[in-house]
Amino acid sequence: MKQVLMIGYAKRALEAGSRERLRMREYADALGGLHMIVFTLKRDGLPAEVKDGNLHVYGTNAKTRIGALWKAFRLGRAILKDRPAKAWIVSTQDPGATALVGRAVAKGNRATNHIQIHGDVFSLYNSRSLFARVRVWYAERVVRTTAHIRVVSERIKRSLVSRGVAASFVTVLPIQADLSSFLTVGNVRQYTRAQPLKFVYVGRLSPEKNVQLLIDAFEKVRKQHDCTLTIVGAGPMRSALQSKVMQLALTDSVTFMDWTNDIASVLAAHDVLCLSSDHEGWGMVLVEAAAAGMPVVTTDVGCAGEFVVPGVTGQVVPVGDVVAFAGAMSTYCDTPDLIRAHGQAAHAAAVQFALGEEEYLKRFVDVYTSV
Repeated sequence: MKQVLMIGYAKRALEAGSRERLRMREYADALGGLHMIVFTLKRDGLPAEVKDGNLHVYGTNAKTRIGALWKAFRLGRAILKDRPAKAWIVSTQDPGATALVGRAVAKGNRATNHIQIHGDVFSLYNSRSLFARVRVWYAERVVRTTAHIRVVSERIKRSLVSRGVAASFVTVLPIQADLSSFLTVGNVRQYTRAQPLKFVYVGRLSPEKNVQLLIDAFEKVRKQHDCTLTIVGAGPMRSALQSKVMQLALTDSVTFMDWTNDIASVLAAHDVLCLSSDHEGWGMVLVEAAAAGMPVVTTDVGCAGEFVVPGVTGQVVPVGDVVAFAGAMSTYCDTPDLIRAHGQAAHAAAVQFALGEEEYLKRFVDVYTSV
C-alpha cells in the first residue's frame, strides 16, 4: 500500500489527548502509517513535531501564513526525499492553499495527488474581490484535474459535479468519530419541562461560525421566554462575543465555557444544540447532538437536509437569517414536547448512522487503496 502524506489545518492533532489526535491515530494505525503537515504559526504555541505510534505530525510553526506555505513545502519534500523507495499519496485538505503546496511537493516524486474537501469551498470563496475570484479560478482548475477526491457530504459532491467534475472521481465519506459516549447520553436522557430551557453551542469561536447571529437570535428569544445559552469553545472571536453579550445585557443568561474533550457531558446538561455557521463541511457536532438525543437548530449547512431532517430531528433555517433562527429556537420554547419528539428521532437516526469503528476505518482505507 502507498504511504500517505496529509497536508492541512488540523492543529489539534498536535495536542496530546485531543479528539483530533485520537482520530488521526486511528487513521494512522489503519493505514499502517500516516505523516501529517499542519499549517501552524509560532503564536499558536504548538509543538513543531509529534510522533505518536504510527502517526507523525509536523507543525509549520511559521511567523506568517506565507511562511507556513513555504515551510510546509520544505517539510513535504524532505519527508518524500527521506523515503525515496516509497510510493506516496499526497492528500490535501482543500483545493486551495494546501493543494498548491501538495502539488508542488508531489511533483517529480512519483506521488499521486488526492484531495479531501470538508466544506463547499466555492461558497467560502463567494466574493466579488479579485483575490476571491482568483481562488475560485484556481480551485476549479484543481478539482477538474484531480482524479481522486474525497468529500464528507452529498452536498459537496453535487457542488463539484455542477462545476464539471466527473461523479466517478468523487467518493463521499463523512467524518465519523466515536459516538459511543453520545449514544449513552441519548439512551438515558430524561425529557422534562423544567425551566429554563437550555440552548448550547459547541465549536470554534471563529468568523465562519457566525456565533454573533446566534447571540442576536437568543436576545430575541430571551425577551419572550425563560431560557439560557451556553457557548462552549475557544477561538479568535471569543473576546468580541463576550463584549457583545455584555452590550446586549445578556450576562445573566449567556455563559461561556472553555473547550473540553468531554462534549458528551456538556450535551447531557442541555436541551437543544444551536449551530449558526455560514458554512460547514459535515458538521459533526450535529451528529453528536443527535446521538445524545437532542434536537438542533441549524443554518442550512453541512449535513442539514442530509442527516438533519427539518421538522423531524431539528429545525433548519437559511444561512444568515437571524429572524428565522430566533423563530426556530422559539418553537422549542413554545412547544417543549417537540424536544422529546425531535430528540428521540435524532437519536434513532444516529444509531442507524453510526458505523462500527472497524467498518468505518475499512471504508477510510478503501478511499486511499483506490487511488
